[in-house]
Amino acid sequence: MSINLETFRKSLTYSVTAAVSDIVKDLREMATLDRASEAKQTEFGSLATKCVIGAITSIVIAFILMIVVGEMEDGLQLFGNIVTILLLFVGLGCTIVAIYAGIRRSKYSRLNLPNHRYALTEKILEMLERDMDKEAKVSVHLDLSPAHQKSKQIKTVAHPSKSGFKIDIFQDDWLKMEGQFLDKTRFVLTTSELNQTAYGWKTSRSGKSKYKTKSKAKGLDISVDLTYPQRRYGAIKVLNNEAVNAVKIPKLTKVKRMRVTDKGINLVVKMPPSMPWNEETLYQTITMMFLSLYQVLNLARMLSKAK
Repeated sequence: MSINLETFRKSLTYSVTAAVSDIVKDLREMATLDRASEAKQTEFGSLATKCVIGAITSIVIAFILMIVVGEMEDGLQLFGNIVTILLLFVGLGCTIVAIYAGIRRSKYSRLNLPNHRYALTEKILEMLERDMDKEAKVSVHLDLSPAHQKSKQIKTVAHPSKSGFKIDIFQDDWLKMEGQFLDKTRFVLTTSELNQTAYGWKTSRSGKSKYKTKSKAKGLDISVDLTYPQRRYGAIKVLNNEAVNAVKIPKLTKVKRMRVTDKGINLVVKMPPSMPWNEETLYQTITMMFLSLYQVLNLARMLSKAK
């Protein structure tokens, strides 16, 4: 495996330049780690729940016995006191185990990775590999850390409608992929996710103040950059106006920006938060972006040959 597991567990980021087959092996190792973490998280979560129930039940019964023991005969009082003490110890033991299980669950929850990110990366690599040299290497940077972590915060603004509230804006550039196709065209694929968290103190009609926080997604930008040989696609400048019309992308997505020069073409598509940002939708959008751009390039090549 190309990645160091200890380093990966700390940063939850993966950066490598290697053959597609090697990267795919790493991604599948991540999937195995993720599944194991999910299983452990469920296991310790279940244990914590059972222990909390056990602790509450034991302590409640113990307190009931404390009340009842006083009404018992002398011979039964000793037995009742022993049972009460045992129940209190059981409750204490369950509490300790519940705390331990909660800590372990928290540890494994951090390693519960966003499945769609590494799964999507694998699918894209396998798709692009068909038009690449067998010995070609690809550079991949994949960020699997939480979208709302402090290092991804880009700015804080005042809430437009709620006095005293603020909004933290987060930018999560979680995928960057670079490589070269058989026709010597270089590609750069990036995804950039915007999220926000609004927070502040809200005062109710009764005068009580309560701290409120709400997070939501703002949008996901997908960018495909192609840099191609000028001799092969020199007529691309003629198609500048027609290039946007050639772009076919899923419904609800929209072209945010498209730039065509004699050296390269850049397409940025925006996915709104109303769309599911899952593996299937993202893969479909990215595939259609590459196909649309190559439709323009193939037409440019035909025009170049005709000259």
